[in-house]
Amino acid sequence: MKYENMKLEDLLLLAKKGDGRAFEQIVLQTERAVYNLALSIVKKKEDAEDVTQETYLRLWRAASELKLESSLKLYILRTARNLALDLIRKNSKRDEIDTVILDAEGEFEIDIADDSPDSRPDESYLRKIEKEVVRQSIEELPSAAREIIVLRDIEGLSYTEIAEMLGLAEGTLKSKLFRARERLRKIILSKNIF
Repeated sequence: MKYENMKLEDLLLLAKKGDGRAFEQIVLQTERAVYNLALSIVKKKEDAEDVTQETYLRLWRAASELKLESSLKLYILRTARNLALDLIRKNSKRDEIDTVILDAEGEFEIDIADDSPDSRPDESYLRKIEKEVVRQSIEELPSAAREIIVLRDIEGLSYTEIAEMLGLAEGTLKSKLFRARERLRKIILSKNIF
């Protein structure tokens, strides 16, 4: 059976019957988004890893009785968000910021320019600096703005999905996203790099 090509909801049906490989595929298809969202909220790599792990533990425990009102991915992200917010409430002190947004291969991800093999080394170095400036600038955003930017611009969730997850009207979300992007743009410009 080809698990990689199955929809999350179909994988969940198999996981409900105890199919561990189906559950593993759910994790593989969603863990990057869960980690990035958790990290955008808790700001510490170790905390984001804990939130990610707890998200999937809760999903595994609840799988047999789970009745979805929306997509499984949205349910998983909502669970991760709630766990991350709970963790922040429990740990009001912050020792350090250790934020790294990862792509599927575990590398920092924000597409700014072409990474083709034909590019020159100096251009590659500049792209690396640009990515670091954007990453640092995202860290400077307030958590609500950072969360919306990560969900929309990095994870690529639709406005409808994000609005449902955050309990906002779609118009309100678009306006908040516009303000978050504008704030991010100002932070980046203030660094006088570009």
